[in-house]
Amino acid sequence: MSLIAKGRTMDSAAEGRTMGTDTSAFQTAFARLLTDPQAFERFYDDPARFAEENALTAGQMSALRSLDKDRLRWISGSLSVKRFYLVETYFPATFALLRRHKTLSKVGRSFIATYRPIKSERLIRAFRDAHWFAELIERHVDQGALDVPCLIDVMRCERTEFMLWSDAASIESADDFKSRNASRPSVTEEELLDGAVRAGRHVALHEFSWDVLSFIQALVDGEAPLDPEPAPTLILFGRIAVTDRVQKARVGRMIRSFLTRADGGKPAREILAEMLGPQTERAARDAAERDCGRVLQKLYALNLVTIDEGIGSSARGEGAGPRRAA
Repeated sequence: MSLIAKGRTMDSAAEGRTMGTDTSAFQTAFARLLTDPQAFERFYDDPARFAEENALTAGQMSALRSLDKDRLRWISGSLSVKRFYLVETYFPATFALLRRHKTLSKVGRSFIATYRPIKSERLIRAFRDAHWFAELIERHVDQGALDVPCLIDVMRCERTEFMLWSDAASIESADDFKSRNASRPSVTEEELLDGAVRAGRHVALHEFSWDVLSFIQALVDGEAPLDPEPAPTLILFGRIAVTDRVQKARVGRMIRSFLTRADGGKPAREILAEMLGPQTERAARDAAERDCGRVLQKLYALNLVTIDEGIGSSARGEGAGPRRAA
């Protein structure tokens, strides 16, 4: 029996070489047939066009057409659904919220029908699909096709984390700040206030109309989140070097104002003086400096901010403050 099986295997291999099914062109076309719903329909509705688009010979087309259509459709559908659910890795709370409102299947069908699984020159496919998923959610909400409370803010929060986690410039910035701060592992509040503090490209600041972090945590934990109370909330996102993790924290408006100004090489005290204005009493100024110094010390420990050695244009480095919501 082993000789018979071996003979059949050799015969199949020889037959594959004869028909050209072992070529990269055939394998690519077969993969497209299984993963691209539009290509699948075109293969059966206009086989000549499909053959031309994929540079297939008559023998290769004959090999594809010998396959069972219903079986191929089932495999194609399974692969498309699997592709969509890979996005959940980056948007777990968004997926959980869509499930709770019984709209996840609808979004999945729209995603599969809208975005072909083409090769990306810039991003790996999973990252590109994550970008497309966020784009789809925004478009559906804008068009009124999705009416899910809190959906946009939940998606925006997870998208910010994903972008900082996956973006090469963010990774480079986080590693650079970690290296810079390692030379000064201990820094006092006074040193921070006297120095030119700046944030990097691995830091983003967004404002939400409610406490999105608690809401997302409940969704991820599988709990029913409470209806959020309107309460303007500033969230600071920062990629942590080496750990592949994004830190999220609520911050106040003073820190937002400071960080958006802290990219010009000015000392922190000078920036605070501009923010507070000359009419501010000394006691209030001292209290603001203490509060800012404490927060900056925590951000420095996380390598989300650093101190430039010099002051002025030469010390600006990346010259970019934290990214802000559009």
